[in-house]
Amino acid sequence: MATTLAGRKLRFSQSIAIQVLIPVVVIGLLALTSMLVSLLVTLHTQHDAEAINIAGSMRMQSYRIAVQLQQAAEGSADRAELANTLAEERRSFAEKLYRSSIARVAGKSSEEPLKRAYEQVVDNWEQRMVPALLSLTSGQPLTREALAAASREYLGHVVENVSDIDQLVLGIQQNTEDKIELLGMYEGLSIFLSFLVLVFIVMRADQNLVRPLKDLVRAAEHTSVGDFSYRTYYEAVNEIGLLCSTFNDMSASLARHYRKLEDMVDEKTAQLQRSNQMLDFLYNTAQRLSEGVASREKLTDIISDLKSLTGIPQLSLCLANEANTDKFDLILPAGEQHQCLIGDCLSCFMRPGGSQQTRGETAFAIEDSSDNFGFLYVNTGQNLVLEPWQQRLIEAVVEHLAAAMALQYREGLNRRLMLFEERSIIARELHDSLAQSLSYMKMQVARLVRLFDRQAPEEQIREGLADLQQGLNAAYRHLRELLTTFRLKLDAPSLYHALKATVDEFDRQAEGLEVRLEYGLGHCPLSPNEDIHVLQIIREAMTNALKHAQAGLIELRCERGPDNMAVFRVVDNGIGIAVNPHKEHHYGLSTMQERAALLHGQLAIQPLAGGGTEVVLRFVPEAFA
Repeated sequence: MATTLAGRKLRFSQSIAIQVLIPVVVIGLLALTSMLVSLLVTLHTQHDAEAINIAGSMRMQSYRIAVQLQQAAEGSADRAELANTLAEERRSFAEKLYRSSIARVAGKSSEEPLKRAYEQVVDNWEQRMVPALLSLTSGQPLTREALAAASREYLGHVVENVSDIDQLVLGIQQNTEDKIELLGMYEGLSIFLSFLVLVFIVMRADQNLVRPLKDLVRAAEHTSVGDFSYRTYYEAVNEIGLLCSTFNDMSASLARHYRKLEDMVDEKTAQLQRSNQMLDFLYNTAQRLSEGVASREKLTDIISDLKSLTGIPQLSLCLANEANTDKFDLILPAGEQHQCLIGDCLSCFMRPGGSQQTRGETAFAIEDSSDNFGFLYVNTGQNLVLEPWQQRLIEAVVEHLAAAMALQYREGLNRRLMLFEERSIIARELHDSLAQSLSYMKMQVARLVRLFDRQAPEEQIREGLADLQQGLNAAYRHLRELLTTFRLKLDAPSLYHALKATVDEFDRQAEGLEVRLEYGLGHCPLSPNEDIHVLQIIREAMTNALKHAQAGLIELRCERGPDNMAVFRVVDNGIGIAVNPHKEHHYGLSTMQERAALLHGQLAIQPLAGGGTEVVLRFVPEAFA
């Protein structure tokens, strides 16, 4: 793994910028030095060519003087002009020798051969050539013999003079060539050093820039596809090394974060799957418990599914159908069914708050605010505690069981209360109707016995028998009415459908009678007991209208009154009702009043101004009370 450079201060000499800058500066210095040397060589060789040319003209001038002397000695030249010509030639030669670039080149040169050659030319000119020419330019008449002697003397020295000039030219040339050779050597050295520096720069750039950058690019490509395992190899202590090390640290950190995120995603996925299983289990549990009585088979399936979902090794459900009892039924998961080995529910260690329970054992009470129905015993084994999700799931199941058992228990109580109430109604109706008829007939039988004992007239006996027959007929008729009432069932799914079925039944029974239903209650929930009483009152009112009112139209109106009151009206267009509608041996109206009182409502029976009768039932449903 690359060494981490974060927080480490880079030394100045280790910086890539400095490592690149130094060779560049070296190349620049070499280039500047080469240009400076070229400039110096150029300056030092500036007059060498001129000096060589002047030296060549001096040789020609030496020969020219010799030719002029020879011509004058032979008489082919003007002797009078010869002195002036020679003086001019001597002055010109001296000018070239002492004041031209030859003197400057020889004076500046550090080469001894060049200086000796120049001194030799000067010495030959001053010691030999000038004295020969001075004799001819002294102003004396020039004779042929003098010219011939001077010509011979000059010609004897001119070859040596030209040879010295040639040596001087050769020295100047050699000096120039040495400078040019020095310049070439230095230029070659500069080129070689520059090449070495360039090779060094290329190698260093390849080592410290190109390869690390390629490696970084490969690392970036791996990172872009989610592969954080690739690491760069470059470990130098410089900017690229720091970048590579930082990239490695970043990749390692991203890998850790990705692994952490993947673990979190896996954990959340597992939690979601578990939550989905829990919700599905709770839904199925609630559905099972809501479908009829919570039987032992249903509870066994619920405990088995709970054990499979939570993985808890031991689950025991102790449950009772009655509330607040000390005798429970032991319900175990499927495949583990056996009888309770303890037998005493009061001293059972599995009860909530048992003193013998150890770590890993928990009992959850199945109870609501007022009633207790048992408990669920949980043993995780190996002294392990419940995980939070297991705790929540078990508590939810216990709440469902408690709610289902409480609902089942209260429904049983309500059914018992309804049964007792209905029995009391039956007993009261039997007492108020059939019992009174039987008592009346018993009195008539006793009267007839006394009449027979006194041997009363036949008319009185027949009158007693007629009264007895009327009482028997009334008792029989009322008995049939009671049987019809007691056999009434509310098979329809709602009060509206029950009323609609009743209206259709009466509409079919009577020919020439129209029965209508106007239902406007809307959302007005009634309890089953209220539905039964309302239906009984309405059927009794419609039966009275059918039998006694001689009506052609019966209307049943259901509507909402003020203060959430439910109002039921039975209106007919018959002959009306008497001022005192109660008849002997007839108890229908009394029963209707009693049922209205049980609803804590009011029942009004009144004639209509245009004919007919209206029966009105008003009460506030229990849901709004």
